[in-house]
Amino acid sequence: MNTPPPSSQRPVSMRLLAEECGLSVATVSRALRGSPLVTARTRKLVEAAAHHLGYEFNPYVGQLMSSFRRSQGETMQGNLAFIWCDVWMGREDSQFGVMRGHALRRAAELGYSVSEFTLLDHTPTAMVRMLSSRGIRGVLILSPAGSAGKSHLRLNLEDFACVSIGWSLYSPAFHRVRFDHFQATRLAIHHAKRRFGGRIAVLVDFRYDQRSDRSCRAAFLSHHPDGPAAAAGLIFDVAGLDVKKLRRAYEDGKFAGLIVLSRSGLPPGFFDWFPHENMVYLDDDGDTPSFGRVDLRYDLLGRWSVDHLVGTIQRHETGEPAVPMTIFVPPRWMAGNR
Repeated sequence: MNTPPPSSQRPVSMRLLAEECGLSVATVSRALRGSPLVTARTRKLVEAAAHHLGYEFNPYVGQLMSSFRRSQGETMQGNLAFIWCDVWMGREDSQFGVMRGHALRRAAELGYSVSEFTLLDHTPTAMVRMLSSRGIRGVLILSPAGSAGKSHLRLNLEDFACVSIGWSLYSPAFHRVRFDHFQATRLAIHHAKRRFGGRIAVLVDFRYDQRSDRSCRAAFLSHHPDGPAAAAGLIFDVAGLDVKKLRRAYEDGKFAGLIVLSRSGLPPGFFDWFPHENMVYLDDDGDTPSFGRVDLRYDLLGRWSVDHLVGTIQRHETGEPAVPMTIFVPPRWMAGNR
């Protein structure tokens, strides 16, 4: 702190103190009142700056203003941040838009405001500084698109409660909420076998997300009606896919129903020879004709992520947890529009 102490003839305002600390006025006020919403590090920073500037805090005035705000119906519990590792994709009515919308509404229901950031726009140091200056208590981190399942966060988040969303394997490891691709695949097989029997194949993409891909493969092998040996020959990978081999297996009657993550992973011209009504999707918005699809529940993903984060805040748990806890969102079956 290089700012010289102001003249004693001019009283120091809380706004000036906030500017000196690089924090919001609200955060400085909470720190001076010893609020549990402020970390010990921030409180020490504010107290040191107040001593340096000669600022004197009247606790009776602070209590009076807090009481007045409560009487006006203020219900705000604190501030949260959404950190998108890249630009959040899609429209408001897209799947990620649905997740985001439900998360924002759940935060509002619980009395929290939300600020959104992307790592593409700020350096890690600037990001942490902004989080602190806005009085952020908890951080939700969304997995980057096309991450291949691994992300290293170069953010110092030890002063914040943190929850990650999605399947990415983070370092450091935070609490997380994610889809249950194992149960989604099991659910798809359960319904598909009623029509196709054991003639069910799956098209996976190891490049999309390695951990969710392994879950899909494991569920397919363990729950296929004809057993793991037969199922192993009915797993096709988008990477290096031999389309002629896939088509030949279909025309030879080895499979009739096909489970895929989404239509975007299918090879060009696929529906020239494979019927739409035999498709089973694990991550599709429902507009595509199919036998059926598994709804991964983007709505619950958003709401449960906020619930998990608020619970972490209320436990006063910050930084990397000793034992990261994972919550899986349960999928549901949706009949297709054939």
